[in-house]
Amino acid sequence: MNIKKIIIIFSIVFSLTAFVLINNEINLVESINSRLIYLKKFNAESPIMAGLYFSFLYIILTTLSLPVAFILGISSGIIFEPFKAILLVSFSSSIGATLALIVSRYIFRDYLKKKYSSQYDILNNGFVKNGVYYLFAIRMSPIFPYFLVNLVSGLTTMKIVPYYLVTQVGMLPNTTLVILLGNSLDKIILSDANIGIDIILLLTAIGILPILFKQIFKKFLNI
Repeated sequence: MNIKKIIIIFSIVFSLTAFVLINNEINLVESINSRLIYLKKFNAESPIMAGLYFSFLYIILTTLSLPVAFILGISSGIIFEPFKAILLVSFSSSIGATLALIVSRYIFRDYLKKKYSSQYDILNNGFVKNGVYYLFAIRMSPIFPYFLVNLVSGLTTMKIVPYYLVTQVGMLPNTTLVILLGNSLDKIILSDANIGIDIILLLTAIGILPILFKQIFKKFLNI
């Protein structure tokens, strides 16, 4: 297939996609807003049950190693108060990560070791050389995706309790930033507010901090 055909096909697909999105934009926004309003109302009426449902869903999805951590973090910032959201996500993500490690280690070990052999070599060498400090580094700076770290760590000799504790502490800064971003987006999604300086600063921090941490850890741990 030559470049002209590729450009034509891409243009057709792009045009059709844009047409569908434009024609459904209002309905999509209204649908999202209505669901968010319902979830926020449910949290106001039954805060304990709302927290339990969210935490259970988060743990199940992360135990299954589905790449939904960022979406759930943003959603929690929209639905819950910031402090409550940070508590829910921090504990749920750490518990889910630990359960994913256990599932990886005792059920799918052979399959995952074959599938992620190169990632295993990198992570395992890091754990052997630097122990939990390496885990802390990759939690603070997402060199590897969250779900991939959970899966591959189960193939190493990393102990479960240190893994849980370091995961919770290491992911807390990024967790907090994502939740605060969701809380700021709440004002935009559910109203006609404009993007403020707070959202710009949070987006900048989310983008810069992982790079900064990566450079720091690269200097001290050679990652």
